[in-house]
Amino acid sequence: MRVSRSVASAAIVFVVVALAGCSGGASKALVTPTASGTPTASTPTAAATASAFPLTLTDSGGAAVTLKAPAKAIVSHSPGATEILFAIGAGSQVIAADEFSDFPAAAKALKKVKYTDPSPEAEVALQPDLVILATNQKAVIEPFRRLGLPVFYNQEPDSLEGVIANVRLLGRATGRTAEAETLATQMKARIDAVTSKLTDVQQGPKVFYELSDTLFTAAPNTFIGGMLTALKARNIAQGSASPFPQLTAEAVIAGAPEVILLADAKFGGAPEKVKTRPGWSSLPAVKNDRLHPIEADVVNRPGPRIVEGLEQTAKLLYPERFR
Repeated sequence: MRVSRSVASAAIVFVVVALAGCSGGASKALVTPTASGTPTASTPTAAATASAFPLTLTDSGGAAVTLKAPAKAIVSHSPGATEILFAIGAGSQVIAADEFSDFPAAAKALKKVKYTDPSPEAEVALQPDLVILATNQKAVIEPFRRLGLPVFYNQEPDSLEGVIANVRLLGRATGRTAEAETLATQMKARIDAVTSKLTDVQQGPKVFYELSDTLFTAAPNTFIGGMLTALKARNIAQGSASPFPQLTAEAVIAGAPEVILLADAKFGGAPEKVKTRPGWSSLPAVKNDRLHPIEADVVNRPGPRIVEGLEQTAKLLYPERFR
């Protein structure tokens, strides 16, 4: 997902998972309300196979979504979900994706749907068999369902473990459980390879993660914040009331970050500009020249590449340990 200077884009990183299906013989999902909770499966937790259908999953809003068969035509409103689907071999089952879904290259050729305020009427014409919406699309869940669209609402994960859980979840929904398990295992191994080098770290550096030059950031209860926590960094947004708060310049100065990670670098958040902000010359990060542009599309999307983001960030926070 793109992060720009606007509050709409910087408000951010809300991770959208939209699964939709097709007309080519795929069975539509049945959605019924249940108690609220995070996405779970009401079927046994052992790895599902293509023969494990019908399959019932419980979404983040507590709705039970039953798939009679693997989703065969998917509409993804989430760049992170799109990347997962292609990574587990379900790219051919995706018929449309939001305008920010640009990785892998094949995703660029997909029919595009709106990321913000998507039209349920337009998506009825796509004849989906499953639609997954996430936090940024929460307001359109009911309008989608009223038109008979089979929605799976999946809030963005708040940790690296949550991203891996989404890999497995989408694997089950698409009948790609073996591929999803392989990817999840590989991701976990790479995460462990990084964190194993930090076992003796008692206190990591204080970090400000800049999403925009209007000082939006990611709190610990987000997948980005979870990445920083895994690296034992001290997030200066700790204690924020919202997942993606907008800090004041005074709050950043008071936080005295030792490292500033610039996820808005390609939108103008260059280290040279940051250094000239009033009062910021006193920050340890500025004094020690530890202002680092990072690859936003890798770190700001809850998909397979978040592991690359973890590895890249580890090198920036602990250059002496990751050479």
